[in-house]
Amino acid sequence: MVTAAAERPRLAERRSIEALRAGVPNGSAVRELGTDQKAIEAKFLDSLSQVAGERSAGRQLQGFMVQGEFGTGKSHLLQWLQHVSLEAGFACSKVVIGKETPLGDQHKLFRAATESLTLPDRLGGLPEMVERLRLDSNVFTDLYGLVRDPDSRFDPLFQATLLLYEKLHHDTELIDRIIAFWSGDRPGVNELKKQLRLIGHPRPDLRSRRIQELALPRFRFLAQLIAAAGYTGWVLLLDEVELVANLSLTARERSYATLASLAGRVRARTVPGLLMVGTVTAEFTGVIFEQRRDQDKVVQRWGERDPAFLAEVEAGLEFLAPGSRRWMRIRQPDADALRLTHDRVRALYEGAYGWLPASESVPEPGPSRSMRQHVRDWITRWDLLRLDPAYQPDIETRAVAPDLAERPDLEMHDELGEEDDPTAT
Repeated sequence: MVTAAAERPRLAERRSIEALRAGVPNGSAVRELGTDQKAIEAKFLDSLSQVAGERSAGRQLQGFMVQGEFGTGKSHLLQWLQHVSLEAGFACSKVVIGKETPLGDQHKLFRAATESLTLPDRLGGLPEMVERLRLDSNVFTDLYGLVRDPDSRFDPLFQATLLLYEKLHHDTELIDRIIAFWSGDRPGVNELKKQLRLIGHPRPDLRSRRIQELALPRFRFLAQLIAAAGYTGWVLLLDEVELVANLSLTARERSYATLASLAGRVRARTVPGLLMVGTVTAEFTGVIFEQRRDQDKVVQRWGERDPAFLAEVEAGLEFLAPGSRRWMRIRQPDADALRLTHDRVRALYEGAYGWLPASESVPEPGPSRSMRQHVRDWITRWDLLRLDPAYQPDIETRAVAPDLAERPDLEMHDELGEEDDPTAT
């Protein structure tokens, strides 16, 4: 008789195999397989070691991009980097760029980052992280001093909510609304003013803001809040950045500006305590810089109209440009790495089904077949042989290229800002 306790490991391994079969590895599959991209992992670990020091100095460590062909394991690598960052005591957010989370919409990106926030020592996200704050600690005092500093450029809304959190932290309903504001909700300004008057700290200067005005300050505030809660820093992983190419030029420009800010490329808009790493397909730079020549178009469009915005856009384009020092490239696996991955997937398969595939020769690695194709080929072959050992599988694989054509229909209308929303208070 198979007990429930005995079934649980097998269930986890089956989930890992199903994730690999679908080409979307889950956390347990990634931990089992690890990564053979040692140069990128070393670069990431070196960056992690510098984040806290740079934050203490009021600076942001610049992020970097990872480039690779479709199916070479970029998403797998990001999942592994998330595991590494959690092991190093960082909070981590992983966001897939797409229609619901466009890179150029900083508010939606921030909401996605808070919703995906993962902590190294507990389940949950921002509300659970806030539980670690110690109001009588020096780090909380330092945080409050930083937010109050006029040179820090924090909106009075952050000063007000942090003060109310300290003074009225036993009022659970108020605290829930404050945490919701820190997570991206609209603030109830009238309610905040009322509570501030009750504790003898009136703030007549508080006013509603458009959600996009608060987006980057929220990134900056959350990075400091994470540090005050005792974590080493905040890692933001952005997957499928190449989907920016599907958007109109206007939306691409906003995306480049956002990327420049989050990567620490614009001094006046840095996010100390944040490390950003993104992935992009190899075709992306050719489309953006050679076919569409965005680097020329943005100068024509913004050179005289808005030089400050142009500087942000150009900083993002420089960050993405071919030959940028902020690029790392996925290395094609050699024969030893391919064999090691094969053996690990084979062991996972045995754990999932109680059936060990026969040892077989592993094809020589080459550019014609990606790691994803190898893994799916192995799993499909073993499925067929497990059901019929006499069967001789002949599996055909076909390369898939990403569609980077402009598709403005993917763009969603921006949400109303607070100044446009008649219900905002």
